[in-house]
Amino acid sequence: MSAHTLDPVALDRAFDLAARRVRTGELPSVVMGVANAAGTVRVEALTAPGAERQIGTDAVCLLASITKPIVCTAALRLVQEGRLGLRAPLADWLPELRGDTRRAITPWHVLTHTTGYDEEGVEQLIRDGLDRDGLVARVLALQPAVAPGSRFAYMTLPFELLALAMERAAGEALPAILARTVLDPLGMASTAFDPRAAGLADREAPVSVGLWEGTRLLGSEDPRVAAGLVERYTALRLAGGGLWSTADDLLRFGRMMLRGGELDGARVLAPAFVGLATREVTVDGLGRAADRLEDEHYALGWGKPGPAHVASPAAFGHGGQSGTRLWVDPAHDLVFVYLSASWNLPSAVPDEPLFAVYGAAS
Repeated sequence: MSAHTLDPVALDRAFDLAARRVRTGELPSVVMGVANAAGTVRVEALTAPGAERQIGTDAVCLLASITKPIVCTAALRLVQEGRLGLRAPLADWLPELRGDTRRAITPWHVLTHTTGYDEEGVEQLIRDGLDRDGLVARVLALQPAVAPGSRFAYMTLPFELLALAMERAAGEALPAILARTVLDPLGMASTAFDPRAAGLADREAPVSVGLWEGTRLLGSEDPRVAAGLVERYTALRLAGGGLWSTADDLLRFGRMMLRGGELDGARVLAPAFVGLATREVTVDGLGRAADRLEDEHYALGWGKPGPAHVASPAAFGHGGQSGTRLWVDPAHDLVFVYLSASWNLPSAVPDEPLFAVYGAAS
């Protein structure tokens, strides 16, 4: 890996772009960090003026779908250990799926968003008042709309099927699998499905659940209602969107991927499995849209850059509906983390400072 530097003046510009959104009140808070293979370069935390509580760089933020690449990494560890097969039917571990079209669904289909299901939004699950057991029952009852492998459609709920298969294959609960294979080796001590149960409540960043377009989610104008919605979301412990974490933990996770699966002497994935996870699969028309700029670009649990992105073809990353972004680019020796705690944030908002960080690279 060649050495790269970041121009400090241009890097100031990137952090200022994030700060402006907070100063104007568009975002409640932002924690943003930049790292390379050698270590963390810079991390800053910003809170909107007049906020009841200032958050720090150690704030624990709802990741939402950045959960997916973390769970994917744990699943690939089980593949390395011979406990899970990417092409093996999930029905091998989940007899509930046998006897109909779902028997063909594999871990590969879940991780590449090609299960054939139509997504049921998480907001609908909250409206329906589902608890964790109800969520699992709902997912086990779903039927694919099309044959597995025949289309790309990004979704979250099928990750519950993968998580159940992982648990039965490993004989451990998903949090224990994540701890053993990813979190503990990397020292990610502030990453959990329930920050309060994990003793992290004093660092929990409040989540703004207002929709960016100006409407509100489920009548959440009342902050107490908003907090209740976040609690109900957290209680679901979504395998594809339920983790909370810090910028430091995510930078360590990203640096491990940047370094080919190893960090500080801890080997999480073999280099071949890092290559497998980050190789685009939405090719040959699988992710094609009417407007080619809107084509889907996805690997195994990770997103890939499209043609209008400044990133190199080797880059990979993931965002979350809670206004989060993790981005890794081996060609530029770069890891970028953006945590805004703002539900439904348009992807163009974290793109602003990310592109500016690229502008600082040489």
